[in-house]
Amino acid sequence: MRLVLRRSAAALSVAALFLLPTAAVAQVGHLPSQSPYEDFKIGQTVSVMGGWLAVQRDLADVAPKASWLAGLRYDIGVGGPASLFVRYLAAPSERNLLAPTNTRATRVIGTPSTTTHIVDAGLDIALTGRKTWRRLMPSVNGGVGLAADFAKADTGAYRFGSKFAFNYGASLRYIARNGMQLRIDATNFVWQYQYPDRYFVRAADTTAILTDTRNREVWRGNWSLTGGVSIPVFR
Repeated sequence: MRLVLRRSAAALSVAALFLLPTAAVAQVGHLPSQSPYEDFKIGQTVSVMGGWLAVQRDLADVAPKASWLAGLRYDIGVGGPASLFVRYLAAPSERNLLAPTNTRATRVIGTPSTTTHIVDAGLDIALTGRKTWRRLMPSVNGGVGLAADFAKADTGAYRFGSKFAFNYGASLRYIARNGMQLRIDATNFVWQYQYPDRYFVRAADTTAILTDTRNREVWRGNWSLTGGVSIPVFR
């Protein structure tokens, strides 16, 4: 699934690169009535989305596992091809519960359920400017936010907690005549894992969850692929 997400993100980026130079020449060589470009006002929309979050395996293998996600997004145009967005996503999943003092064979003592909540805000730039190309509008975006599971530290002293996260990605929107939009988003959420001292203590079999203290804090990227419907508001 992670390979599919990466290929989807690459496909969106390639499509955007192809559309960008054509957007620069806009409607040159076309009669207005025959041009594939149409003016479009970037206003305000509310989007309902669903998709997949491919959480990358962390060094200790205690991160939430890949799962389905759902969310809401609000966009508002701020001039030219730019718009600001705020977004909330929730991904219910499960994770490994580790007992650091147990031997390697018995170290995983459960797989409790957990939900990763992501709240972020950022800037979206339409690559075709304030126009659509055959009703399509590709864009690139980036932002910052928080990821959290609101859980207390487990029996092994590990806690996902609330993490600063930044993101980047690409979107492709199809804009219908009535203003409704269908959208696909590929986004990479990047956050940091922090491990407790117990993860570096050797058990009776001389193994430890982690051995290199330089890995006490590590960054990981987590790709998501979502599809959704956007509804214009306050027109």
